[in-house]
Amino acid sequence: MNQPHAHLIGISGAGLRSLADYLLDSGWTISGSDQAISSTLRSHFMARGSSLFDGHHRDNIPLETTVCIHSLAIPELNPEREAASLREIPQFSYVSFLGKLFNEHTGVAIAGTHGKTTTSLILGHLLREADRSVGLIAGGKAIGSEKWGYAGKESILIAEACEFRQSLLKLSPKYAAILGIETDHFDCYPDLNSVTEVFRKFCDQVSSEGCLVLNADCPATRIAAEAAKCSRQWYTLKEELDIELLETDTLWTISNIIRHKEGVDFFVTSHTGISAMLQAPVYGIHQIQNATAALLLALQLKVDWSDITTGLMSFPGVERRFQQRNHSSGAIFVDDYAHHPSEIRATLNALRQKFGEKPRHVIFQPHQIQRTEALFEEFVAALLPAEKVTLLPVFAAREMADDRVESVPRRLVEAGNRQGGQFEYCPSLDHLCSSLDDSWKTVPNGRGEVIATLGAGNIDRIYDELPGFIC
Repeated sequence: MNQPHAHLIGISGAGLRSLADYLLDSGWTISGSDQAISSTLRSHFMARGSSLFDGHHRDNIPLETTVCIHSLAIPELNPEREAASLREIPQFSYVSFLGKLFNEHTGVAIAGTHGKTTTSLILGHLLREADRSVGLIAGGKAIGSEKWGYAGKESILIAEACEFRQSLLKLSPKYAAILGIETDHFDCYPDLNSVTEVFRKFCDQVSSEGCLVLNADCPATRIAAEAAKCSRQWYTLKEELDIELLETDTLWTISNIIRHKEGVDFFVTSHTGISAMLQAPVYGIHQIQNATAALLLALQLKVDWSDITTGLMSFPGVERRFQQRNHSSGAIFVDDYAHHPSEIRATLNALRQKFGEKPRHVIFQPHQIQRTEALFEEFVAALLPAEKVTLLPVFAAREMADDRVESVPRRLVEAGNRQGGQFEYCPSLDHLCSSLDDSWKTVPNGRGEVIATLGAGNIDRIYDELPGFIC
């Protein structure tokens, strides 16, 4: 029998590249295309025997292709999708194909506005450290890992469930987590109520025989969870919480948090009297919450407390999630995917935990014009605590770029400076690279500050283009 072959249109997308690794592990062959393929992506899949194509052309689809899988950003009029239709090759959106996989596996879905990638990877790490052979399809890669996704011998499949265009409603998991709900994806949802309703429908789709892990400190999550038909595991940072627990519910309290340069120590205690002390090499309250959600899911999947304890301590971290990058000049960088005001606040607090009173220079590349305009005042407030802020042009994703890619961040600079901040505008990543390169030549032994590059676009390109990074 011939191997199934998937052609992935838009393979640079986080979900699709992870799915590609998963399919390769599962015995498939794959090919892929995108407008621009990075050298890292190309070399990775070439090493795995796969062909990637720059641009979208009808003849990119190999003769042996048995299915085409495309990102939601790829329209029907895409030439490769049109060619697949003429050849009667089955087509799936990424999330529809993921839903198909969930129907064939024990699905574990990680949902919420923030923290999905980190929580997914922590959970996958805990299971693998406990010698469990599970599958993972996530939006990022663990530091030191060779692959974005992987398949396992067990039926368990962990994957992120994104709310964009109601994608998560394509999934019917047995286990799931909702890490929190905020307004985002303004091209899909006009307000918090509309996005909460989608999460409510998602809660209703979790198997009645399964379990939901939920952030009890998020009001919108508590509303959405009312629709759940399964048991619920709640976690909270509050000593006292006014919440009505059902007979099948458990409430876990996170307490006794000790922050240090190597991470955090903390306790989790259930309302039924179970308590455990944990250590994790993560930074910020948000990461403690992510780790707690992951460990509660691990417990549901029959991982022992001892394996959870040791697994958490050995978690290597996630690329582009508070990832420290050191330079030969002595300069310290932290690269993070933060692109929402809540995420920026969390990252700034984590920088203070990790690096003490070192000045924080934030270089922020806003992601999407619509998001930046809708949350304009929130972005200013989130960035103000930084000792210095550099704003780059907006990375226009899933929208038409216009003069607002420059005018909106310039307005952010003006608003920040009016409120006492030290904001500046940098017109491009090329200018940023030149400026940083020049500063290392004039400031010996590092800059005396921590430089944080934040954004969900291509700001991490500087780490490939600037010489001297040693990690």
